[in-house]
Amino acid sequence: MIARWSRVAAMSAALAGCADVGPPTWSADAAPIVYENCAPCHRPGGPAPFTLLSYDDAVERAQRIRRAVSQGRMPPWLPSAHTVAFEADRRLAPDEVETLIAWIDQGTARGDAGAEPPAPTWASGWALGEPGLVLTMDAAYPLPGDGPDHFRNFVLPIPVDGPRFVRAVELRPGKPEVVHHATMQVDPTASSRIADAADPLPGYDQMFSRAMAQPPGGFFLGWTPGRTATPFPEGMAWRVEPGTDFVVQLHLRPTGEPADVDFEVGFYFADEPPTRMPVIVRLGGQSMDIPPGEARYLVEDSIRLPVAVQAMGAFPHAHYLGRSMRVVAEPPGGPEVVLMDIPRWDFNWQDEYRYASPVALPAGTMLRLTYSFDNSADNELNPFDPPRRVVYGPASSDEMAEFWLQVVTADETDLRELAGALTDKDRRDKAEGYRFMLGLDPGDAESHLGLGTLAQAQGELLEAAEHYQTALDLRPDLPRAWYNLALIQEEWGDNASALRSYEQAVAALPQYPQALSNLGRLQARRGEREEALAILQRAVETDSSNAESWNNLGGILLDLGRAQEAESVLARALALRPDFAPAVFNRSRALAATGRVEEALAELNRGLELDPGNIEPIMALAWQMATTPDEAHRYPEIAGGLAEQVLERTGPHPVVSDVAAAAYAAAGRFDRAVRLIDDAIAEARRRGDDARLPELQERAALYRSGRPFIQRQLRPARSP
Repeated sequence: MIARWSRVAAMSAALAGCADVGPPTWSADAAPIVYENCAPCHRPGGPAPFTLLSYDDAVERAQRIRRAVSQGRMPPWLPSAHTVAFEADRRLAPDEVETLIAWIDQGTARGDAGAEPPAPTWASGWALGEPGLVLTMDAAYPLPGDGPDHFRNFVLPIPVDGPRFVRAVELRPGKPEVVHHATMQVDPTASSRIADAADPLPGYDQMFSRAMAQPPGGFFLGWTPGRTATPFPEGMAWRVEPGTDFVVQLHLRPTGEPADVDFEVGFYFADEPPTRMPVIVRLGGQSMDIPPGEARYLVEDSIRLPVAVQAMGAFPHAHYLGRSMRVVAEPPGGPEVVLMDIPRWDFNWQDEYRYASPVALPAGTMLRLTYSFDNSADNELNPFDPPRRVVYGPASSDEMAEFWLQVVTADETDLRELAGALTDKDRRDKAEGYRFMLGLDPGDAESHLGLGTLAQAQGELLEAAEHYQTALDLRPDLPRAWYNLALIQEEWGDNASALRSYEQAVAALPQYPQALSNLGRLQARRGEREEALAILQRAVETDSSNAESWNNLGGILLDLGRAQEAESVLARALALRPDFAPAVFNRSRALAATGRVEEALAELNRGLELDPGNIEPIMALAWQMATTPDEAHRYPEIAGGLAEQVLERTGPHPVVSDVAAAAYAAAGRFDRAVRLIDDAIAEARRRGDDARLPELQERAALYRSGRPFIQRQLRPARSP
């Protein structure tokens, strides 16, 4: 940009030196500026309200052009010149502004029509070439022809079979004239899908929803008119896992005619994993309360960086009351660095920004944010007339003060330290925001849900459960609250309550894949295998990219004796998540049940490498090998060997001794089986595990009579 400004200045100086130079002309002076800086938006199909692709277009809008460039409103660019340099700076050079004003003020002369530069054209294909993956909407969103701007979030599953690394994303709106800008996030949970399912039309409203969608892996993803998609810096890409949703938020502006809104997104994948992983440093306020008439309400925040970083880019965000914002970095012992300075915030032109060169910030640097808001009648963008009280919130009529800074660290050790500090700050900020919202409205169920989620992440399960129960007392139809409560109930060992909570989550949202999966798993544990099978089939139909659902379905098929089907289903789970230990362990059982013993043992060992010290899958495989009703696939010697190895590690244990006893009985060694089952009974009594005694005593009677124990169905020994 500096080079371009220098060329304009040099040309202007050269012209000034010629005594007979006439007024500026369209062909020689104005057209190159307009075509380069204005036409990318002011073109057919672009977001601007008129085109600027000819001399006649420009003359017709000459006074509008003059006002816009003289006031610095066009081309849209919010950061001032008093900041770190940004990539793709759209500001006109001072000489360019002077040239356009002079051309208009001196009569808009056309000049030599034959020497006019050709009007620019734009390629219709993908700017970065053919993508590796293209996402499209299932149905278009019907945008009314009139009414206010609004924000609509669209949720698209990312159909990948395993982890992939994304080096670039390109968005192509079908009707860019109604799309002011877009932001894109990812959601590894069902939360965005839940919000989408609750709205009968494609997508759901809210500028900042309370779903769990976040920028992917420390990246900003956005689209603004005229911007060309570019790959991320060398060595940087974000990881996408199966089951992840891509959430595209469009800022939609009615044009007077109804429009069917759709878009497509191209993903470009890297061949190798990234060598640099960015992280987002967030500054902002979540307890804003702006009185009506307040013309200078300030939000301030800060954080001290525990490690050295390089700042790569920034994304500021506020709503209609935003007046100005400034972020400075104060290195220890050094002059401050202005990372962002927007003296005149304009909600309609928010954008993401990449620094022209990485900005080095040493350890100990203090980042300070100051936002100013104007809730007076003098603010022409104020959504309320007369002004009203405005508080923090996700709607565009609420207010926010956010600044995200993308940084990279020198190594993974620094990355972990920084991420830990940022997680602590984010947790404190969110808790403050939720409590503030509850102060405004004690009946805000979503804020109780948020506080519960924070407490659960900290391991404070009792506090989390209390918040979830309060949220559900206020709004019984909150599926995430039911689901999270069920997770806690499972952790407490209250599977009966957890099962009921999963049922409530599914009742509130029938297409809730995680709730369906866990409900089926608990039904199977209770012996309701046919019911569990139906539920788990629903789960994989609802979300075929959820490895846990496929694994749970495979486990049920195993218990029903359908080993061949189970092996195929478990292979599907492992295609989605190759290192998913529960599916590896289940597949080892499926392989054994189909006679592939060496493969089964190899898979068991692979699972133990992923989850060392877990004796349950060893016992499950040994139990199956010892007690399967399929005599052809019964391997008591191997089962006994596995159980004996575990006994050496654990010492007396009711489950391990029970499995070992079953193996010896299957091999006809009933004397050893009786001694082991007696050990199991004694250990169960010593531990107070009276619920286990009846089945152990039943097996002891079998072994004393010289009979092995054979299952009616393939189910593993009950866990300790």
